[in-house]
This record gives sequence, C-alpha cells and structure tokens, in this order.
Amino acid sequence: MKSIFSGIDKSNHYLYTVTMQLLKKIVTVVVVVVIFFFLIRNLISNWQNIPFTSLYFNVISLAVSFLFLFVNFLIFVEGWRAIIRALGGTITFKNSFWIMSSSQIAKYVPGGIWFALGRVYLSKLEKLKGEIAAVSVIIETGLTFLVGIVLLFLSFGFSEQRTFANFYFAIPIFFMFLIVLYPPLLNRLLNVAMRVLKRPAITLRISYIRLLRLSFYFFGLWLAQIIGFYFLINSMYPIALSKLFNLAAAYTLSWMVGFIVIFAPAGLGVREGTMSLLLSPILPMPLAIAISFIARVWITVFEIAIFFIGLVVKRATRRG
Repeated sequence: MKSIFSGIDKSNHYLYTVTMQLLKKIVTVVVVVVIFFFLIRNLISNWQNIPFTSLYFNVISLAVSFLFLFVNFLIFVEGWRAIIRALGGTITFKNSFWIMSSSQIAKYVPGGIWFALGRVYLSKLEKLKGEIAAVSVIIETGLTFLVGIVLLFLSFGFSEQRTFANFYFAIPIFFMFLIVLYPPLLNRLLNVAMRVLKRPAITLRISYIRLLRLSFYFFGLWLAQIIGFYFLINSMYPIALSKLFNLAAAYTLSWMVGFIVIFAPAGLGVREGTMSLLLSPILPMPLAIAISFIARVWITVFEIAIFFIGLVVKRATRRG
C-alpha cells in the first residue's frame, strides 16, 4: 500500500513539474510577443518620423563594428583563460575559443543558465575540472556585471555636459568598485546571488590584486562592444561622438536587464524595449526601435559566425 501511495506522489510531482515548465514557456512567449507587439506598433505608427533623408549605408563602418565584436570576443576568451589560471587550471587558447563560441549559442534557450552548463560540459571534455569551470563562469559573470555597473554610472554621469561635476561623480564610483572587489565582501555578494538562484555557496580563493588584474579584461570587452555599437549606428545614421556616453549607458543597461530577466532567451524583447527607451532621448523613437532590432540581428549574426569559426578551430586542434 505504501508503494502505491509513493507511486502516486511521484506521478503527481512529475505532473506538477511538467505543468510548471509548460506554464513558464507560455508566460515567456506571451511576454516576448507583447513587448514586440508594442514596439512594432510604435514603429509603424511613428513611421513618418523616421529621418529617411539622413539615412545611408556605410559598409566600412559596418565592417568596423563587426571587427570590434571580434576584438570583444578575443578579450572574452583571454579573460576566461586568465580566470582559469587564477583558479589553478589551464586551457589552451584554441580549446578556450571553441568552448566559448559553442556555449554562447546556448544562451538563446530560456532559463539563462544553459550557456554556463554548456561551458562546464565542454570544459570537462577538455580535461578541465568541472568545479573550476563552474566557478570561473560565476566569477566571469560577477566581474562582467560589476564592471558594467561602473561603466553605466560613469556613462550616465559623463552624458551630461558638466565636466568638473563628472569627475567628482566618477571618483566615488571608482572607489566603490575597489571596495566591492575586496574578496571577503565579493564572496558575500556572490553567495547572496547564489542563494537567490538556489545554487550552492562558493568561496573565492583569488587574491585582491589578481581580481583587479582580471577586471581589466572586462573593461576591455565592454568598451569593445560599446565602440562596435557606435560604429553600427554610424553605418546607417550619423551620430556625434559626443553621444558615445549616451550610447554606452543604453547598451550597458539594456544588456544587463536582458541578462537578469531569465525567462526571455538571451533577453529577447526585454533588451530591445529597454534599449529603445534609453536611445529615444538622442534618436527619433521609431529609429531607436529599429536600431534595437538591428543590434539584435548584429549580435546574433556575429555569434552564429563565431560558432562556425569555433568548429573550424576545433577541427584544426584535433588535427594538431
């Protein structure tokens, strides 16, 4: 009799799990569709406000934008390798390249964690300890957000024209970053995030100086993406270099919001909505919406291309 009730409980639990997964998928689709509906409706209703006379196509500027994305990816690969070394592991550049290029595709699956699981799985295939790979992804994500927050505040501050006030604003932001990066405090902050995500606690055993050195990689990859985004817009619409800080704020915040909202694959819809709102003060609203869509295509095309390049690198590694 006990086994019968046990079987019923397992069946109910399985049914509950399947129902919740289906409900999450339905909510995801509904939210993404609603966001895109309002964005597209706004774009169509304000179509006449698009400055068609100012639009053009500059293939060189577009190529430069992709070049900066590639630079961003190379910094990303080297940054991850540096974290692996700091944790006591080792991995070649070629293996790191194809692992990063392959695991990035998984972020388009709803849940927000599949890219990390994919990275850990592929790392194990290259004889890298799963624990090291998992902790490296956590450190990488934490540093990406910390540096992104610093650049976000600095971008908001320098987007204004008060030069001296900007510097006074930048100094406390910089010191706050140095304080948060202190290992005991960073450990606590990361474990708060781990509890929210219902993941086991971790303990970072990396020196403060090494964390500071690692952060330079993430400043580099953020700057490469932002400059690439600037050239992407300039490939179709002229925008002054003085607006670079506005673009940096829009790009940084929309990326972080899209990453945090785990129900939308790769922040689909959420990132576009946030970017449209933040670009609207410096661009006509319909053009801001169009650029948010184009930026999504820009990133996706690059990640698909780098995925196939990673496969070529993997084959070359096997031959070697």
